[in-house]
Amino acid sequence: MKRGEWALSCTLYMEEHLKENLTVEALSAWAGYSPWYFSRCFKEKVGASPMEYLKQRRLFAAAGEISRGRKILDVALDYGWDTHGGFAKAFISQFGYSPALLRAFHLRDQSWKGDTMGLSLKNTENLKEPEELYKELLNTLNENGTEYEPEKLRNLYEKAFHFHQGQKRYSGEEYITHPLKVAILLADMGADFMTVGAGLLHDAGKWEEEGIIKEILYAYEEFQKTGICTDDRGALIALADRLHNMRTIEFVDPATFKKRAEETVRIFSPLAAKYGDIRLRSELDDLSFPHLSS
Repeated sequence: MKRGEWALSCTLYMEEHLKENLTVEALSAWAGYSPWYFSRCFKEKVGASPMEYLKQRRLFAAAGEISRGRKILDVALDYGWDTHGGFAKAFISQFGYSPALLRAFHLRDQSWKGDTMGLSLKNTENLKEPEELYKELLNTLNENGTEYEPEKLRNLYEKAFHFHQGQKRYSGEEYITHPLKVAILLADMGADFMTVGAGLLHDAGKWEEEGIIKEILYAYEEFQKTGICTDDRGALIALADRLHNMRTIEFVDPATFKKRAEETVRIFSPLAAKYGDIRLRSELDDLSFPHLSS
């Protein structure tokens, strides 16, 4: 196995065997390295230790099954927990609420899709009109208690709208919907107002903005070109941009699916782990793995 590919292959192997008894010893033997070297390099490349990563993936998979109606104890046993209490403790530590509450929401509302309660970042793919999305951006900022300047935000949005006027995405939607959805993701991730504002302009070519927003945009551009993160705010925009592009990957040339998925797992998922957003990291992996195994 090539040195540069083994971590990616290992995450895919773990994903395919989430319900099996995987240990560091077994995984390192599969990869062909000593447990110590395997653990050190895996954390360096993936952003979490092998067992931390495995636990996170199991909890998100378990949450998905509970949200679809499976009994909690059955799910817990399937994913390696011996008791309901042990599983509940790990679940609460990860999500901030109990699996019983998640199941109660499912029983109350059979139409619930599992995209609330903090399991994933806000998905706005059902919203197509720019003004709808702008209102959703305001709602998200207000929901998170983010301080912002309404007039300044509107001005940034109108600049982006004007720049992208007449442009279309591969999906046929107006291009402005992409920076709007990136800004909504940033707001949902808890980014500050300046970062959200920069998200609106991240694809706007020549930036006329001065001050902080311009600094953030240059950091984003630098990360896109070099992969080097000199400003966390620029990296957050790159993450939000990648997540929305992965959510709409079906509109891209199929020949690029695997390449984009590999790049996402290799670069962007570990970056999400660095910033502690497990929701983002989990969704990036979920969107990428089907294209890696194809």
